[in-house]
Amino acid sequence: MPWTGRRGCSAATSAGAPLTEDFTFRLAPIGKTVTWRLEGDLLTGPQGTCDLTGIETANFVDTTVQLIRMRRLDLRGASGLCRISVNTRLGLPPDDPNRAAHRALCRRVSEHLSSRAPDLPVKIGEAGAIRALWFGIGVLSLVMGLGIGIAALATGVSSDRLLGMIVPVTLLALFGAVLMHRHALWRTPLEIPVSALPAIVDLLDLPKAPDQRV
Repeated sequence: MPWTGRRGCSAATSAGAPLTEDFTFRLAPIGKTVTWRLEGDLLTGPQGTCDLTGIETANFVDTTVQLIRMRRLDLRGASGLCRISVNTRLGLPPDDPNRAAHRALCRRVSEHLSSRAPDLPVKIGEAGAIRALWFGIGVLSLVMGLGIGIAALATGVSSDRLLGMIVPVTLLALFGAVLMHRHALWRTPLEIPVSALPAIVDLLDLPKAPDQRV
């Protein structure tokens, strides 16, 4: 089946051949459009081809940084790392074509993995070097925010300038504290079986309940 290049999902099969499914979405608001193809046990995307039968562990990440929502499914196995990611503007509805196609891909891959190894471990949140990197950025931001504030007080900055610095310096320190808390190295990431991941993916994109206030 030819790739359409349109954002969304498509599937096709032929006699004696495994089902072929295509998932097309934009990587970021100003990023390029990519197509992932799931054909039997093989997942092919911009990084190459990944054999899903060799996957040993996985990570599912859903987080926000400023006005961007980052979602990613990392698959690790004998062939290396396969990273299925998308960055979208915060506030887009779940039925946004890019969010929907990426969600469908993550769901389909997790279902495929679950059919072979339902207890395959999936860590929720960042892990390893990326977790340490975000924690380090948090430490740096917190130290810079506190350091700038202390230096301003110690050097006798005028009250007008001091008032103008309060908001950005406080936000910088709070940003660092949030990152440190979210990616704390001493906290063990939540781990679930891959069989539970489709439900988690769906739960994250449930439409918000309307305001019931009269």
